[in-house]
Amino acid sequence: MKSHFEKHGLMYLSASTINLWISQPSLCLLKIAGYQDDEIGPSVWRGVAVDNALSKALEIQNITEQKVIKSAEIIYDENFAKAKEKHEKHKVLKEKENIPKFIKTGLEFYQTIKEKPLENQGKVYLNLDDIDIPFIGFFDLLYRKQVRDIKTVGKTVKKLSEAHCRQVSIYAKATNKEPWIDYISTKSVNSFKVKNINYWISQIIIASKSLERVLSYSDDIKECCQLVYPDFDNWMWSEKLKKIAKDIWKLDN
Repeated sequence: MKSHFEKHGLMYLSASTINLWISQPSLCLLKIAGYQDDEIGPSVWRGVAVDNALSKALEIQNITEQKVIKSAEIIYDENFAKAKEKHEKHKVLKEKENIPKFIKTGLEFYQTIKEKPLENQGKVYLNLDDIDIPFIGFFDLLYRKQVRDIKTVGKTVKKLSEAHCRQVSIYAKATNKEPWIDYISTKSVNSFKVKNINYWISQIIIASKSLERVLSYSDDIKECCQLVYPDFDNWMWSEKLKKIAKDIWKLDN
């Protein structure tokens, strides 16, 4: 017998799905319904480029900073080339110009860790009590005793967000490693160890059950959507998604 998740096409959960459910329930349900805005912008391209280039570079002995920068710029350009929408030219250029600064601070930080990662960009599976489908996630760096996640940020981060704690707790539970988040800015790296993993896992379970209860309301995802209400003030709502939501929630009537 299919679970309520599977009835709506969800074969697995992820930290991003649960974090979206917590912060923007209506957007989460739209995503489950198959509606999402795939277009991302320059800041996300930069994050992906720096993240991928850094994590892969750490496995290569004596790689030069310039080679890592070049690798990141290639990834950035590839994402820009795939863009379906027009983006403001100054924003595209600014994010690309900042890539060398992120790479420099990131490399300097990871060189202080006196060991090579065992794996980068690895996939994890995790089954949690009372949740009918597994969690799947992708960590950035796996060491002998640590699993680390790279976050590029525009300004210094002084404390962990709950969303990030939930995310890396999945990696920690699946790998049995100590979870760390490295916030990389153009000037420095602030690194935090995530504590009390069992607490964050319990919160993920609570949120997952909450989502499951809403999905159990109907086999029609649009009827499930009616149990929440969209928050169009949030930056995550694109014009495309607002238009879809107005139809589903019948907001123009």
